[in-house]
Formats: sequence, structure tokens, C-alpha cells
Amino acid sequence: MINKKESLMEALKLVLEHKEQMDRELWGGIHCNVLGIQKDYASKENLKKWFILAVGPGWRAGPAPALDRRKEMIEAFDKWYEKVIGEILPECSGQEAMDKMVEGLVKIKGIGPKIAGVYLRDIVYHVRVWPQLKEYLYLPIDRHTRNILIHKLEAFDEHQAPAVGESYFTEKNSQFQQALSQIHKPRVEFDYFWTIGSKFCSFYLCNFCWIREVCRAKSPIL
Repeated sequence: MINKKESLMEALKLVLEHKEQMDRELWGGIHCNVLGIQKDYASKENLKKWFILAVGPGWRAGPAPALDRRKEMIEAFDKWYEKVIGEILPECSGQEAMDKMVEGLVKIKGIGPKIAGVYLRDIVYHVRVWPQLKEYLYLPIDRHTRNILIHKLEAFDEHQAPAVGESYFTEKNSQFQQALSQIHKPRVEFDYFWTIGSKFCSFYLCNFCWIREVCRAKSPIL
């Protein structure tokens, strides 16, 4: 019987065969074009544009913050960025630097662990700033990714996987993130399972899904 590690690795391998297509979809939207967000560019203004998208609609389960609240979040972002550039990166490295970045973001009212993780995933992994931190990015937990890991691949039990929005620093999430790193680095690439959940599982397109060969809970509509 295929074990957890083999199941996850095979599923991830199948998904990453479509990495170029998924990345193109992320960067092919109107927002990236009109805002002029640039890869490999770590300026405050460049990263602030992505932060504006992060605090807007579509990134969270509930309604997006009102305009006044978003402006306050932008002001808080400026302070966070200055601390990252002035203190965290010069004085820290590796997981310690990543953890301090996460801690600073979740102190901004309206930013929880999921949004903090997604934002850092995007600027470090996709925008390619501070590439030395890519290995230390956390896997953001959302309902799609969690469903794939627990129910579709049966790689983790319900009690092993953190809840959506759970702090990265709880004992459960710490153990979970470490387990992912032992299977594959960078662990944040398991986030590509989000595409499986949102584009295939949500529509019951099991027989067209990229990981249909290893899925253990298919319910096809066709």
C-alpha cells in the first residue's frame, strides 16, 4: 500500500507538471498588469501593491475591510516593511526571519495567519524577493488544500492537520509544517493543491483532474 510520503510526492509531481500554467494564471490577471507589479524587485512600493490585493476581496472567507480600514492597514504595512528591511533581514536568517515577518503581519488588524502566509508565499515564491527565505515559507491552510491532504489523498488524519486560519506557531501546526518539509522542500509548493480543490473538486471534475490517479475519494459528475 502506498504510504503517506509516496502519495503526497506522486500527487505533487502530477500537479507540478502544470506549474507553468498555474503561475501564468496568477500573473495573467488585470491587477498585475495595471499595477505594474515587477518580479525580482523588493521595493516598498512594489510589495505594497501586492499587499493592497492581499487585503482586498477574494483572499478571505468574510467580507473585505472597508476603505478606511484598508488605508490603516497600508500604513501598518509601511511600518512592517521598514522593520523587515531595517531589523529582521540584517539581524536574522532562515526560519527566525520568516517567523518574525509572520508575527509582524498578523499584528496588523485584519490580517490573520492565512493571509499572512499567502502574502509571504506570493512575494517570496512568486515575486521572487528574498529568495533565501523560500524554504522557510509556511504552507497556508485553506479549505481546499486541507481537503486534498486529508480526504482526497488521506495523507493526514483530521486531528493532524491544523484548522483553516490556525496560527503557524501552535504545536499541531509546527509538527504539520515540519512533516511537510521532510517530504518536500519547499513545503509551500503543496499550496498548488489549492488549484486542484478550487478548479476540479469544487466542480466534481474528478475524471479530468490532474491527480485522479492517486485520489482516494472521487465523486465524478461526468
